[in-house]
Amino acid sequence: MYPCITITKKGFNWFQTGHPWIYASDITSKETNEPGLVSIRGSQNEFLARALYSPVSQIALRILTKKEEEINRKWWETKIHQALEKRRELKIPSNAKRLIFAEADGLPSLIVDAYGSYLVVQTLSAGMEKYKEDIFDLLKKMVEAEGILERNDAPIRKKEQLPSIKQCVAGEVPKQTVIEENGLKFVVDLWEGQKTGAFLDQRDNRIQAGFQASGKVLDVFSYEGWFACHMAKKAETVLCVESSKKSAERILENAKRNGLETKIKVEVCDAFDFLKNADRQGKHFDVINLDPPAFVKNTGEKLQGFRGYKEINLRAMKLLKPKGLLMSSSCSYHFSREEFENMLSDASEDANVKLEVISQAGAALDHPAFPNFPEGNYLKCYFLVVSA
Repeated sequence: MYPCITITKKGFNWFQTGHPWIYASDITSKETNEPGLVSIRGSQNEFLARALYSPVSQIALRILTKKEEEINRKWWETKIHQALEKRRELKIPSNAKRLIFAEADGLPSLIVDAYGSYLVVQTLSAGMEKYKEDIFDLLKKMVEAEGILERNDAPIRKKEQLPSIKQCVAGEVPKQTVIEENGLKFVVDLWEGQKTGAFLDQRDNRIQAGFQASGKVLDVFSYEGWFACHMAKKAETVLCVESSKKSAERILENAKRNGLETKIKVEVCDAFDFLKNADRQGKHFDVINLDPPAFVKNTGEKLQGFRGYKEINLRAMKLLKPKGLLMSSSCSYHFSREEFENMLSDASEDANVKLEVISQAGAALDHPAFPNFPEGNYLKCYFLVVSA
């Protein structure tokens, strides 16, 4: 029923680690060149797993189950139900949440986010793409939503030779909606915003930042000001640094929506330039938040990325008042937690300060991770006390 793909001994050893991917270089023979469902077999023709096959991707096989079971509509429905039930059990202080997180929910390369009564869906592999209509249909039946948006414009789809698609597949989806997060309200651009509309993975860290903020706060790489608004609830002032004029306007809009416009100010400029000039001018802050984009998008960018992370963190450390709080994040999977900590250590030595780690966090509760899939545990957010 399912075309068979046989993998190498090396691929089998990798499979035994529990990682949900098999790479194209570990395939010895295949019965199909078409994307879709396949059976993975070992060198002795023994059954190993059912998987989604992407013929042009380096990540050729994404494992669905190690049981020799039929992958039919009922199977998809059960997996989606399990993911939805997990989220219902979590006490998430927001109506914007991740309902399905790909490999972490046993549905590799499928992302489903809810923004209030609207769903945004991404199918990020050629294998999953083949079944997206079934996914859409099941979501219509299983989730009460006013509309479902297909946001298949992620750059990673190019590696799968998939087209960029943005379309409403059920009901109606407005360009923007307003969501709530721990008592605050934020505008989300569903059709054009980053990722599926917003960075939901940082939710728990934003809330924690709101608890810890005080005095004079600097928020660097502010994007649309979600961290800033959380911190402004307790802080005296929050200065946002954002290079995009459009995002800067959204920061002010979100600040006003939450009655925080007198506390939040925005400077539209390059973050590196701002930090350099602020250091020269002798400015100081009680709290600094660094939430940059990924500086390391592949292993070849590690050295350059290390330098970028180190520079912004070193300058931030110099700008903090004694016993100041630094919140530093990295969303680069290829920059490991160990490498991130080494960078922080190097920066603190050059800044001639001491670091005390008070929290090491990752992605929000609705973004589960498991040890055999480090790619899903990409986000790092450290809360550090910096002293002389």
